[in-house]
Amino acid sequence: MARHPNPAALVKLAEGRLSRLRSRQVIRHLIAGCAACDEIVAQASRFDYAGSFSGAWCATEQRDAALAREKAAAPALLQELLGALAATPEAAQALVAGSLRFHAWAFCEHLLDTARELGFQDPGRALELARLGVEVAGRLDGSIYGEQRVRDLGGRAWALLGNAERIQSDFRAAEKSLVCAERLLDKGTGDPIERASYYLAKASLRGNQHRFREAFRLLDRVMTIGRRCDDSHLCGKALITRGFLLGLANDQEAAIRLLSEGIERIVPAEDPRLLVAAHHNLTLYLAESGRFDEAMSHLERTRPLYLALGDHMNLLRLQWLEGKIATSLGDFARAEALLQPVREELAERRLGLDFALLCLDLARIYARQNRSAEMRRMAEEMLVIFRSRDAQREAIAAVLIFQQAAEMERVTLGLVQELSEHLKECRAVPGPRSRGAV
Repeated sequence: MARHPNPAALVKLAEGRLSRLRSRQVIRHLIAGCAACDEIVAQASRFDYAGSFSGAWCATEQRDAALAREKAAAPALLQELLGALAATPEAAQALVAGSLRFHAWAFCEHLLDTARELGFQDPGRALELARLGVEVAGRLDGSIYGEQRVRDLGGRAWALLGNAERIQSDFRAAEKSLVCAERLLDKGTGDPIERASYYLAKASLRGNQHRFREAFRLLDRVMTIGRRCDDSHLCGKALITRGFLLGLANDQEAAIRLLSEGIERIVPAEDPRLLVAAHHNLTLYLAESGRFDEAMSHLERTRPLYLALGDHMNLLRLQWLEGKIATSLGDFARAEALLQPVREELAERRLGLDFALLCLDLARIYARQNRSAEMRRMAEEMLVIFRSRDAQREAIAAVLIFQQAAEMERVTLGLVQELSEHLKECRAVPGPRSRGAV
């Protein structure tokens, strides 16, 4: 490290309360020969850390060299695995099971990072990769990497799988995966950052289940870990997640406040996708709370972030959000021009719930302009999309209500709003559910 670590971080290192990544950075600084920092650690621990670290440094360097070789091989291995996955998931699983080349720590991390990156871009592929990540993590050799560290990585893989299942609205599977993650982490190194990642995944699941009190308790734990580890980025992630969930709970003002605070705390270079998601939701909640001019101004300021990320689905969501704001401002021609291309692409991707919600945004325009023919045609398309996939009965029922109202030319803005809220609930909590349940 070029500069001295914070004295509080040195004390936490001595007490074993610093994250693995931060510990490694501080240790490198101490080994470089900083007498002042070594004295702080010695006073806190009454142990000769400098001598101990120097003695272990050769072994550490050897492990680092081996890990560097693994990292260099990981991208090619991933491409090979993706080729097998393009054939069948079973072919990819057989490749992982039958070849020791894939049983490497760096490859496992690369695979999990790729699955996380896909996230909402391609949820189906993200889920397949997360499953393979669990498979790889389960085959790592504890005698090489350390039994407890392997359990940590296994816990991370299961938590990622649970999050991918949550995104796909398979909450029962997500619950089981998170139980597996917790069991492995309980037998791991106790790394607080790994535990915090698990809490974040579980909090998101509890939020989708509308179990907000549990979600917020988990996020409180993440904040505590972030403060203890002197990790501002982790605290920012907790605040942003809380903001997301408050928006889901229809508390837009609180969501706006926490998202803004979280954005200030995160390190953009560490997670540019999180930064875009946070700004996107901040813009959305500004619009939903009636602050349309602020929302449009914020959207324009943050547009370069979307373009820099270059993610097609995020650009599509940006255009959708821009269309929603234009509708609210009464610029119906521009709103329709923005929303129609998004509607066509969502239909092509067979994203039923998103397609239906987008159609209801267009219905707000048609209802104001008495365009009954377009309303009826769109209602028919919504039903075709829903019947072509395994959609929930409650979601199909909502689409049928809209179709019947369109046929009778009785679509009102109030009905559109009610159906839109109902479909959002179907996305958040799949399965039979009474209206207004928490």
